[in-house]
Amino acid sequence: MIHESIKKLLGEDLTKQVEEALKGKGKDGKDVDLVIGNDGSYVPADKYEALKSQSASAEKALKAAADALKTIGGSGDPAKIADDVKAAQDTIKNLQDNHAAEIKKIQKNTALRLALSGQAHDPADIISLLDLEKIEVDESGNLKSDLESLIKPIKETKPYLFRAQEQNPEIKGAKPAEPGATPKIDSQGGPVIF
Repeated sequence: MIHESIKKLLGEDLTKQVEEALKGKGKDGKDVDLVIGNDGSYVPADKYEALKSQSASAEKALKAAADALKTIGGSGDPAKIADDVKAAQDTIKNLQDNHAAEIKKIQKNTALRLALSGQAHDPADIISLLDLEKIEVDESGNLKSDLESLIKPIKETKPYLFRAQEQNPEIKGAKPAEPGATPKIDSQGGPVIF
């Protein structure tokens, strides 16, 4: 069926052609009705249904958010949601700050352990005596602070925590052959020993 206002716009001949073209083209083989001459005052059914479903989805999401806030301790009241969000953001910021401080502490501890590995019996004993606030590390975790100035007072008061600096002993014994030298063989086919 074609609406009267559209019939006037199309004329009789074109209206008949349109009616023939619309027969059986609707859902489940039904005829399509050409009812709306959309001059901006009507909303097509598909657009209306889409907007209706979006609205229902938004209401459902809002209800789910309110329920979620209730489960995490929020009030669920839309008027108080802003306060609940602010409190949650503050909690997240505090957790991030604590995490960053913990990472810095781990980086400092690791850098000190690596620097003290050959000098101390147990680097943890020396690290516990140091003020970690005075220690600086770069972004890659390498020690920036002067280690010797930090451990000098500890070396003087508690030298037993550090390993004694050993000098390389002089090695005595046979002199090795030069690389690529041919060995000398005695008359019996064995190597010549000096």
